[in-house]
Amino acid sequence: MVMDVTFSVPFVRGKGRARFVRATGRAYTPTATSDAMAQVQAAFLGTGAPKAPGGAPVSVSIRTERRLPKGRPGRVGGEPDVVRPDADNVAKLVLDALNGVAWEDDAQVTALSVVKRDRTRRDCERTEVRVTWRGRGEGPRQTETEV
Repeated sequence: MVMDVTFSVPFVRGKGRARFVRATGRAYTPTATSDAMAQVQAAFLGTGAPKAPGGAPVSVSIRTERRLPKGRPGRVGGEPDVVRPDADNVAKLVLDALNGVAWEDDAQVTALSVVKRDRTRRDCERTEVRVTWRGRGEGPRQTETEV
């Protein structure tokens, strides 16, 4: 059985850098990052999908869509999204948010794709996430061939 879960959140955000308290030396996650992670978790849980069983390979595909800034001239219809957040930081936020929620351990993620679509004059921003896995032991069968 193959499970395929798709959901989206209404923002594009990367994982923030951990901050440190000088007095105690303790690290903490910035509030904006933990709020975003909570929204990603809630969006996954809102699909009603079960957690991938431990040991099952998981594939994650992330696609972001953002609008052009209003200050761009009208003749500019779109441009590559080469500004922050970086694609790897978007992936870190999503993967860390779903660890223990969509799968047992993030070591199960065997395929990861992040696409930052061109910024256009669309109405809204969003991050779309697709999580796919097969039941445990249901991967493609490999056979040995003799030479």
